[in-house]
Amino acid sequence: MTTSTPTYTWASVLAMVPAPTQEEADRYVSEHPNADLMERGSQIRSEKILTDLVRFGGLLGEFWPKATPAHKRHLLGFSEPLLKVFVHEGKKLADMVAQFDGAADAREASRAAAIAVADQAYREGMDERERLVTALDGVSHLEPGLDERITRATGRVTDFATLAQSLTSLVKVAKDIRQNPMSKAAKQLEDGGLDATQIMTFEDTAAKVKSTGELASGARTKGQITQADLDLQDGMCLSLMDRVMKVFNRAHERDPSIPRLTPIATRRMFVSSRKRETDVPTQG
Repeated sequence: MTTSTPTYTWASVLAMVPAPTQEEADRYVSEHPNADLMERGSQIRSEKILTDLVRFGGLLGEFWPKATPAHKRHLLGFSEPLLKVFVHEGKKLADMVAQFDGAADAREASRAAAIAVADQAYREGMDERERLVTALDGVSHLEPGLDERITRATGRVTDFATLAQSLTSLVKVAKDIRQNPMSKAAKQLEDGGLDATQIMTFEDTAAKVKSTGELASGARTKGQITQADLDLQDGMCLSLMDRVMKVFNRAHERDPSIPRLTPIATRRMFVSSRKRETDVPTQG
């Protein structure tokens, strides 16, 4: 006859194990440096830790209320508060993973939206640039060197930044022409609709191209949970798992009715501490 380990969920485990008080949580906070916890936590995916944590939490949540005085004698070092902290630090990690994954989805959606807005602004910017160049070309012969200035300002557009720069430079040429409102070039631009209001519209377009391009190239919606946060919580959970496993697995050797906590998904993270040397010191 074979037996299988029950499948536990966080809902079922939390129904068995109440949350620790703040004093209990503070009592069992890890004393290891955060850098060490983060280093250890970064070596394994959070999901693997959660796989073993929820299973351990279920086993302990079912066993501890039924533990006899004899059991508890073997389990010296384990306690109800430690069980609470163990389980709820695991649930905290599960919540952080869910929030981190949600933030990643939001970041991707935000980036896609930013790219769509930027692409539209780019198309509008290119159209406006062509309109402005056409208007300026119409008066380029009226002032010495104006044709060369328009050519330099038009430049070569390869991306959002160069398009914004081209628009800004062309607007400056138009403003310079309008500095002498009595000139033929200024009057012709005014007659053609390139007035102060239209120039402001070109300036707004240049600013929009620049800002939306920057958002599209580096759109990052910062979530509340970072990878560093996850690594730290991973390390804290691994530390608690190590502590609880040592107590229970050594107790299991003395009393097989006490459950053994065998890591599966996180097995590589734990060096076996079950084998203890009994060498007799060598006599000289």
